[in-house]
Amino acid sequence: MKWFALFLMACTLVAGIVFPAGATTPEQPIAGIAHYDIYTNVDAADISFNGVYMGRTSAGYLQVTVNTPAPYTQAVASRAGYSNAYANLPTASPGGIYSVSLTLTSLAPSYGTLSVTSSPTGAAIYVDNTYRGLTPQQISLTHNQYTLRLEHSGYNSYTDQVYVYGGQTTTVSASLVPSTSYGTISVSSSPSGANFYLDGSFRGTTTQTIGGLIARSYFVELTKPGYQDWTGSVRIHPGQVTSVSRTLVPVQSPTTGAISVTSNPSYAAVYLDGTYEGQTSPGRPFIISAVSAGSHTIMVRLSGYTDSVSTVTVNSGKTTTVNAELTPSGEGYGSLSVTSSPTGAEVYVNNAKSGITPVTSDKVAPGSYTVTVRLAGYTEWSSVTEVQAGSTSYVSARLSPVPTQSPSSPLLPAGALIILGSVFLCRQERRRD
Repeated sequence: MKWFALFLMACTLVAGIVFPAGATTPEQPIAGIAHYDIYTNVDAADISFNGVYMGRTSAGYLQVTVNTPAPYTQAVASRAGYSNAYANLPTASPGGIYSVSLTLTSLAPSYGTLSVTSSPTGAAIYVDNTYRGLTPQQISLTHNQYTLRLEHSGYNSYTDQVYVYGGQTTTVSASLVPSTSYGTISVSSSPSGANFYLDGSFRGTTTQTIGGLIARSYFVELTKPGYQDWTGSVRIHPGQVTSVSRTLVPVQSPTTGAISVTSNPSYAAVYLDGTYEGQTSPGRPFIISAVSAGSHTIMVRLSGYTDSVSTVTVNSGKTTTVNAELTPSGEGYGSLSVTSSPTGAEVYVNNAKSGITPVTSDKVAPGSYTVTVRLAGYTEWSSVTEVQAGSTSYVSARLSPVPTQSPSSPLLPAGALIILGSVFLCRQERRRD
């Protein structure tokens, strides 16, 4: 049986190639040195192995040298203002170099928006007893529960408990109830469209009805380009409507006109030829009366927005309209901070490349954005986030590796070689026989 003897010799040679004599098995560790390359998404992070302090990252990197066999199984990264990051350590072998990535998450608060409207508008807003402007108003608040209170002259106080969620808008629409100790004024004029002032405050154009007024005397003024001004004192009575109707007297040769100013957003300061005149209000224009005929400069200014400056021509007996659309300045923007685990991923904001993680984009206009994170070998990650003016929105992406097929066993080629060798030897032996 010569072929059988040759078969055994072939098996011995193959076995000698796959398992060389004297090789060290995993059960026989050899003392030596190994290195762990630690990477963090933030700088100056403290690194510990199984509770033993190993050092602090510089530029997001720290190399830790250990003696093998090493007793460490877990790495922890920590830094003030961030939650701790954890990772399991690969088993160290002599001469081995292992990379470990740790991603820390910022503990910055999550902001939401409280949108408050009221009927009538112009109610004072108090959030936890802090004044936050007049309705309608949008307020940026941290994720929490708040006490909302609205106050308006001539109306009962409105109180509600509201909860603001991070990245969401909580809307409150309050219908204020008039107080029974207040009255109403109804003003009309001939011709109509006259500017109506109550105690020096512009309240619209005739015909106009205003409720919720404290019962007392008020100073009323009616103005219209091309007509003489009318002024008078009117008494408001509790629970009653006081009517005022006046026929305006035309001016024979008017020499002045008026300017009507609105702005978006409202509550902007209005300047006529460099002189402050007043403030715009939502829902009604701000009127500048008795303006001399000719060319004038109107500037509308609001904090956080670029000034609106325009030159207008005022004609005698007429009203010139100015509508100021204010655009946010640098102060009206927010920021978007994107991190990923692992780091080094490409970031796309609304399909436009924005950098490599970790990355922070400044001067981002308030609004909703789609953030996509891509890294070779990992499944694409996407999310929608909201950016608020004056605050930073944080996005943290945990990437999942793309599933791969298990590699073939290294013993299969050796087994195939044995089988093919056996078949060849058998055929040779039969030919000789």
